[in-house]
Amino acid sequence: MRCKLVREVIESVALEEPTGGVREHLLKCAECAAYARRWGHVRTGFQALSEEAAPGATIGFTARLMRRLDEAGAPNPAEAFLEQVGRRFVYATLLVTFVLLLALALPPSGPLRGPTVSELLSAEPVVAVAVNDPVFPYELSGATESIPDSALPVEDGTQR
Repeated sequence: MRCKLVREVIESVALEEPTGGVREHLLKCAECAAYARRWGHVRTGFQALSEEAAPGATIGFTARLMRRLDEAGAPNPAEAFLEQVGRRFVYATLLVTFVLLLALALPPSGPLRGPTVSELLSAEPVVAVAVNDPVFPYELSGATESIPDSALPVEDGTQR
């Protein structure tokens, strides 16, 4: 048998004397035999404790215990709660302040933002011109004598 299995059997069996293969293993393995002796002492100690009644609290026990807890610096639950809420309030205030400063520091327009309403309203109006844009080179010079006859419209509205 393996040592681990033998130790599990020793811990689970309530009998004083091991049986079968466990006894043979304890005769061969000194470590398991020492473990069985120590486990027997522990079991005997637990049995002795179970037979003895638990001691009652003495006069002033609660007062002494509370005084020791106060001396040890045990935090008051109300103070701990207020401190935690206060910390969260400070963090929230810092976050709001940071966001406001960031909003004021960023430019009102840019690649991520479009033009603002004031920029759209203050833009100069576009002047519409009734003259056609020049398309042909002879229209740029303003001379009409160089216009070919094929480009002139015919009286019925078609071109030649």
